[in-house]
Parts: sequence; C-alpha cells; structure tokens
Amino acid sequence: MTSATRRGLFGGIAAAGVSRLLGAARVPAGPDRANKSPAVATFPPIDAARVARRIVASVRPSSGERAVLVCDPAYYPDLALAVERELLDAGVYPFLALGFEPPEIVDALDRRPGLERRQDELVALLEPVFEKTDLFFWLPALRVADDTRFEHLLDGSRARGIHFHWVFEPLGKSAEEIATASRLYERAIFETDYAALSARQDRIIAALRGRALRLTTSDGTDLELRVPPDAWFHKNDGDMSPERARRARGVRDREMEFPAGALRFLPDTERVEGRLVVRRVSTPSGVAEGVALEFERGRVRGFRVGRGEAGFRAEWQRIGGDVDRVGEIVLGANPLLVGKLSSGELPYFGYGEGYVRVSLGDNWESGGANRCPLNRNLWLFLDDATLKAEGSSVIEKGRLVVS
Repeated sequence: MTSATRRGLFGGIAAAGVSRLLGAARVPAGPDRANKSPAVATFPPIDAARVARRIVASVRPSSGERAVLVCDPAYYPDLALAVERELLDAGVYPFLALGFEPPEIVDALDRRPGLERRQDELVALLEPVFEKTDLFFWLPALRVADDTRFEHLLDGSRARGIHFHWVFEPLGKSAEEIATASRLYERAIFETDYAALSARQDRIIAALRGRALRLTTSDGTDLELRVPPDAWFHKNDGDMSPERARRARGVRDREMEFPAGALRFLPDTERVEGRLVVRRVSTPSGVAEGVALEFERGRVRGFRVGRGEAGFRAEWQRIGGDVDRVGEIVLGANPLLVGKLSSGELPYFGYGEGYVRVSLGDNWESGGANRCPLNRNLWLFLDDATLKAEGSSVIEKGRLVVS
C-alpha cells in the first residue's frame, strides 16, 4: 500500500496506509482516462451535485461536526468533490478524504495470506481519527478489499454514516448494464418518497414481529422461520439523522445506504426448518445454478447444486464459520428498484419492492451472534417469493402485499 497525509486533520493527525489520501490531484473519469488504463472504465454521467445534496442532507449535518470520506479517485471523483462542497457549506470541517485501493492492489491483497491481520492493523491505525469523527461517507469504488475495516471503525466510533456503492464492481459489467443501473439508481435517489417508504417498512415490521413465517417459491423453496417478539429490524429509509443514530442498537443502525429500500431483520437462528432453493448464486469463480439447501434445527444439513458445484462448494468453505446458519433476512421495499439487469442480477442487492434476500453466515454488523472469518456471509436472492406470517401474506409471488 502507498501512504500519504493531509495536514490539519483534528490537530494534525496523520493517517496512512489506506492507498492514498485525496486532495491534490483528482483523477477524471472518462474516455481519455479509460484509454490509458485497463483498470478504469467509461461511466455514464450523473448529477453528482444533486446526489451529494441528497445523501449529505440525510445525515442532517451541523456546523462544527467533523467527517471522513472514503472514495475511489477513478470512479465518479466529481461525486466526492460534490460531497465535500456540501459538507463545507453545512459548516462541517475538517473532513478527511481517504482513497480505496485500486483494483490491482485489492487483487494482490486478497491473494496474500494475513488479510485479517492487515485489517486489524489498519483499524488500529485509524481508530484515533474515527473516535473524533461525527460523519462517515462510504462512496462508490471500483473494487473493495474482502474485509470489514470501515464497518469496524464505524462501530468503534460515535459517527453516523452513509454507505453507497452505486454500480458495485462495474469493471465486470457491460456498458449497457452500467448505464441502465446508473439511471435506475439516480432516479431512486431523487424520486423515492422517503416518508412513504418508512411508513411501508413500519407496516411490514408490524406484520412480522413475533410471528412464525413461511417462505416459498415456485422452484421448491419451503422454509419455516420465526421472528422473536423483540427482534431487531433495520429500516433503510433514507434517515440518518442524529436522533436516529442515538436510537441505534448496533453499528448497522448508524449506517444508511443509498439507494434506500432494504428492511433487515434477524430471525431466530435456531428455528429454521425446510428447504431453500435459489436459481443463481454468484461466486468468485462464476455462477452456481439450482442451489438447494436443507435446513434442520437452524443449520444447513446438506445441499445440492445443479451447475457450478465446485465453485459453490469452494465459496462455502472459504466463508466458513456459521455459513450454515441464516444470519439475516432482507426484504426489498422500494418500488423504484424493481427490474432485472442484463446480467440477471437484481438491482442494488435486491432492495426493490417484493424481493427477498436470505443471508447466510456472519451477522455481527446487524447485532447477531453468527460469526465467520472476516465477517463474511453468503447472499441468496429470491425474486418471486411468497412470504406469509402465520397465514397472512406479506409478499405474494414477488409482489409486496403489505404496502
């Protein structure tokens, strides 16, 4: 890793080892840059100033607060600059901009042993900075390291933050898909009725809390779960105000993701029974198809894979730990994030209305007890699911009924 410093941060604290600090040269995105480096693609223009205005407004900044941004100088650098301007206009200063490692360095790091040690060392280095930070902005990156460094830093701080991927790992996607997703996400950020989204999520929570659930699909999923009466729910509804942060039960509650739409909850991990069938599961080596997992007393007792079994099994073993347990359920609630991309992926991790994501493995970030090395988990997406709470439909064949 390379390192640098920016003077004047909290009385001259020097942060190093995070790739590079931004503040002097800013790398433009566009055809000229793309022709010089295979690591940089051409991305469609976005209204960076308007996006920045919306996400900064969501934290309700106060004059005198201090902020940290982490961003990628090769991926919409104008967005990072726009966020800095919004913060300055709000009286937030000082602010520090950290840079994600470029994809080539991320790949090199992931191939070398000792990733957990490197994460812990970086967290220890930056802890004094985050202890004095009020606001944290995770801006889009071409690629990020396979660890949870910034989640742990946020957890050890008092800061409230924004988590914002845009098109995740865009270098593996077609120009058409990147353009489609960008238009979709930009519209969702600008046009979502956030008050209505929040109210919709409240009604879903009321329908689920303390009830037995049955999750089914036409592919053969038939899974029984239970939501404890005191279950934790996280509403991804666009509000990351100081008041909201003060009510946080865990680090997840001090993060707000954009575009918004996810409703997260932890079921009783000991009481999951039945079969979960997923059409496609992305793994580092490709896509596994027709994955069926059998649950008994809360654990996966066996699985079969139609195609790509070797890749799925390798990923299962790589995640390790409690990968055989349900960690979290995510229900999509935003009607502006519905559709499919050309790759077959659901828009923005399944935050669209009616989608279901079952996360296996680590749920530390959401306050659960499941643990996997480096807090990894496995996401399983269902886009035509039916979810019933003691017989009453919440989602019916991919359509949100409680709305």
